Amino acid sequence: MTTRSGWGLLALALALAFFCTGYAKADNLYASIRGTVTDQSGAVVPNVKLTATNRATGITFSTVSGKDGAYSFLQLPIGNYSVKAEASGFRAYQISGIHLYLNQVYSLNPQLEVGSFSQELTVEANPVQVDTTNMQRGTTITGNQIVDMPLNGRDWTQLQLLQPGVVGTSDRFGGANGAYSANGNQTQQNSFLINGTDTNDAALNTALVRPSPDAIAEFNLISSTLNPEYGRNSGTIINAAIKNGTNQFHGDAFEFYRDTFLDAKSYFQKTASPFHQNQYGGTLGGPIVKNHAFFFFSYQGLHARQPQPFSVPTVLSAAERTGDFSVASGGSGPFTSGNSSPVPLISSAGVPMPAGTPYSTLFPTGVIPAADLNPLAVKLLGQFVPLPNGAGNTYTFDPVTTATDNQYLYRLDEKLRDSDSIWFYSLYETHPSVDTLPFT
Repeated sequence: MTTRSGWGLLALALALAFFCTGYAKADNLYASIRGTVTDQSGAVVPNVKLTATNRATGITFSTVSGKDGAYSFLQLPIGNYSVKAEASGFRAYQISGIHLYLNQVYSLNPQLEVGSFSQELTVEANPVQVDTTNMQRGTTITGNQIVDMPLNGRDWTQLQLLQPGVVGTSDRFGGANGAYSANGNQTQQNSFLINGTDTNDAALNTALVRPSPDAIAEFNLISSTLNPEYGRNSGTIINAAIKNGTNQFHGDAFEFYRDTFLDAKSYFQKTASPFHQNQYGGTLGGPIVKNHAFFFFSYQGLHARQPQPFSVPTVLSAAERTGDFSVASGGSGPFTSGNSSPVPLISSAGVPMPAGTPYSTLFPTGVIPAADLNPLAVKLLGQFVPLPNGAGNTYTFDPVTTATDNQYLYRLDEKLRDSDSIWFYSLYETHPSVDTLPFT
């Protein structure tokens, strides 16, 4: 009885979780192939069995041409494909070398030749195809291009600048957080998608999540004449797809190291501040069950100590820390504005004075008695405010920011059956930092 009750509670909890959990709709992650099957005379051929095979995973997709010879493969994962067309009374037709990019509609019109079903005609696809399916202007940056190009801080969103009409700055957000201006639009008019899901910062509409460049299969950058599905923003659309596992194990490791021996100090620094930065990590992907289930994992770490920008502060001198402001006031007292004390105080002559007494009357020589100094304030002053080390009671030093970043990314793909598949993607990232000067 106890066991049944436990299973019942578990089933109820799962049901509630299913109905209460929100979801993020992921679009434009796929590509498609469509066209019309004809014979050598140009007549359409119906009931042709067509099979598209992903060369990396071995997963196949099937369809049949209609009465008008038309067919389509919808929602194909990006990658390299071969397509085979088979019909009774015709030689089998196979074409390989088809690479599908994000949100691409690939046009393929197989032409069958009369012959034995056991015979096969194999052709190689043209690597470049003119897109006649939409009016969008953009480009696709592949994973190899992303990794091979020099990127400051490994920020792949900088590659937006490869597109005509995209510039580095146009307003106060320009160049920050991947915010670039496209065709005169505001830098906050861009839209960033990871695996088809919106990942913009809600307040500033800039890129919130930046996966490791080694984890990105490719990204599609659209800069003008956007299709309706991208109608929210008027700037660029950056849609990045995360790599997936294949039938072969694949991965890489990397480390980028920077140190102080090439650094120069800023104008306000006494010496060159320490600058250490290590970015390192790697990826690994492969099969769980060949032609069926796959995994992909990525890790990127960052450890950095870098100079923190600041203005040279003015601090209290040794005499002023004890209440003696006579030197700073030239002996006339710094309290000559006529303002009055809101609380009773002891005057410079050691006489108790009531609240409302002008400061110029309390401290005519510019010396505040020790009895008027708050003990807690004196303690905090000694702990956190240093003595001056420069002219004019200034304090020059080299504050630093210490930062750590750990990013973990997972992806699982599984082909359930011919018409169903499922994938899961997760990103977990922490980025704590410590500033010598907080709140600046």
